[in-house]
Amino acid sequence: MTDERLLTPAQVAEHLQVNEATVTQWLREGRLRGFKIGKKWRVSVQDLTDFVDSGANKPGRGSISAA
Repeated sequence: MTDERLLTPAQVAEHLQVNEATVTQWLREGRLRGFKIGKKWRVSVQDLTDFVDSGANKPGRGSISAA
């Protein structure tokens, strides 16, 4: 087992400045990689970094932009 730090959905939400329910939805949909320990979700720092780097949280086409 590695010493990689694991984050809760609340910590991920705070980091991304989104609602915790949004993070949980992303986890359930598989958009954000994570895993459950018992009934609680956990996200590795690397998986969060990959998610942000992939642009997975960017608005899709047809979204309103702040031009």
